[in-house]
Amino acid sequence: MNGTETKFMDKAFGRFQNLGKWPETDAILSALVTELIPELCGVPYDYLLRDDPVAMAECTLLVQEYLDIDLIIANLDIYNFEAEAMGAELKFYPDHCSDIVRSNYLIKDEKDFDKIKFKGLDTGRFPYLIKYCEAYKQYTGADTFPTMSAPWTLAGNLYGVDNLIMATMEDPEFVTEFLNRIVDDFHAPMFRALAEVLPGFATMSLADAFASVPVVTPKIVREFIKPSLERELEKLNMPGIVLQDTAFFGTAQLTGTDRKEYEDFIVWSNNMFFCIDPDLTELTPEYARRVATEHGVPLMAGIAAKQVEFGSIEETVSIIKNFVLKGKDGPTPLIFFFNNLSPKTPTDKLLAATKAVRVFGAPGADGDTPYEIPEDRPFEDFLKEKMEHNVEGYGFDWLKVSRYSHLMK
Repeated sequence: MNGTETKFMDKAFGRFQNLGKWPETDAILSALVTELIPELCGVPYDYLLRDDPVAMAECTLLVQEYLDIDLIIANLDIYNFEAEAMGAELKFYPDHCSDIVRSNYLIKDEKDFDKIKFKGLDTGRFPYLIKYCEAYKQYTGADTFPTMSAPWTLAGNLYGVDNLIMATMEDPEFVTEFLNRIVDDFHAPMFRALAEVLPGFATMSLADAFASVPVVTPKIVREFIKPSLERELEKLNMPGIVLQDTAFFGTAQLTGTDRKEYEDFIVWSNNMFFCIDPDLTELTPEYARRVATEHGVPLMAGIAAKQVEFGSIEETVSIIKNFVLKGKDGPTPLIFFFNNLSPKTPTDKLLAATKAVRVFGAPGADGDTPYEIPEDRPFEDFLKEKMEHNVEGYGFDWLKVSRYSHLMK
């Protein structure tokens, strides 16, 4: 391995460093690809998500390079992680993501609140997570820090989201105490412990899928979700650490002051305006850009994963072109986001979609900028090249359990 060769991540890091030069720099390309990683790499889900953190780091980075993504969100099975460490029953599968056993929630009533305790970094898959982060740094030279579940969404997984919603109306004190216990007794000590062993802790990064409309209302956000996030920062008490809570959908279903309140919450909790399909199509990219500009924050916009999977390449590229050109037409950066790309999406469609963001997200690109559909490069061919020119120093030990085992020398 020639240490002077450029690693693919150097280009991604460079794009982030250049954001201060916006708009004379590229839009950032991000994607959530949890299920795509085991499918493209041909490795059993349970092996990657439970047994081999180094393999997970390698496969994540390989998929990131194959698709030419700046910021990849692998997420593991994020909404189960903390619940598992508390003692929730979790099942792993070789052919799909693991999940909480929803017939046996860990929290059934307030008598179970004492189960909400952080018991140390040797519980659950915390040892796995630490090894994953260490491998990531070894291969990229950069620190990383995991995204965890936000208090509200974690509570939904511990108790059942339907039960949680009903409790906001029938027993709001129960919900408040529930969220407080998660923050005080689990999250705050967990983040402090992780910060001692993972030097990349600068942002309290949380995912909050259950905070989307119509699962919640602006009233629930106002009375329960936002206060729990404010409490996170207060109880963590680590000056300089910022909050980023994301995964909000449903803005277009709201109107008037309700929409304004929800948008303000999104900006407050993200330090950007998050608006992807189906909201983006209904509200329009011009609307999303205007909200981001008014708040002075970056815009995270994106296309529906179903469009990439089931639409024609020409139609998908046309939508991306429109979203990117209008989304980047402002004084703050554009981050283009593919949410949860399906593992069944043909690779020619994936490669065409990510290339479209690169072409139209480049500085100076406009409606007349030419675009050519890229050649469909099989992932196996990409793997062969990486094994021959292994700049990052991957071990490729996971090949033995993958459908590419024949590539082992």
